[in-house]
Amino acid sequence: MKQLCLFAVMVLLVLALPLTVYAEEPAQYNFASAQGAKDLQGIPGGTCTGYIYFYNIDGNRITHITLEVSQAPDGWEVTIAPPIGETEVIVNEAPVIVTENLYVEPSELFTEEQTDVPDGMVSLSIPGRGYVLGKAAEITVSVPDSVAIGTSGNITIAGEAAWLGQGGSAAIQQARDFEFTVTVVSESTEYTEVIAGQDGNSDTDNGDSSAGFDLMKWLPAIIAAAIVVLGAVYVTLLVRKRRG
Repeated sequence: MKQLCLFAVMVLLVLALPLTVYAEEPAQYNFASAQGAKDLQGIPGGTCTGYIYFYNIDGNRITHITLEVSQAPDGWEVTIAPPIGETEVIVNEAPVIVTENLYVEPSELFTEEQTDVPDGMVSLSIPGRGYVLGKAAEITVSVPDSVAIGTSGNITIAGEAAWLGQGGSAAIQQARDFEFTVTVVSESTEYTEVIAGQDGNSDTDNGDSSAGFDLMKWLPAIIAAAIVVLGAVYVTLLVRKRRG
């Protein structure tokens, strides 16, 4: 009887334990991202900046993200902020060092845009779903002085997300590329356009010499005609004077 009572107590204690003790929640991994403008403009010797945003509303594990430049024109400098660094995390009560640019913790979805945004976070609009707090990676491109105006350069940022396993190492990984195109433009905001080889001072010269009037070419003939007309007028007046 005593043993039966002890067994019953043990059964009741097991039933009272939280469900997570004997049924761990299935892991859900989320590498969600949004890219800002893909077409950028820069001037020779200047810089331009693009952005990649990361958020985590469909996962229940921290997403660790590393970024690197996998393609850029020769001589162009591309930097990523935040830079690669080390993050200390605690996995099953044991410290683990992760090398990454940033991490994104699971977060909730909001129906309205958040005004109180913590430092290091940004408020993102997810079309058809709502708003979420995420993190931004800033991609800065430095254009060399020697690059000609009108040149386009393609930049590729390789991103990799990782999720840690029980031992603290990356158990699952996922890769994704982010493309930017940088067009080199003039620093001046003024717009001018002339045909190459022309001085642009003539409003009537469109390249067809027969379409314009060359005053210098016809000036002698005009003067001669004027003299003839004036002579005829003078003779007429002289004749009338004598008759009168």
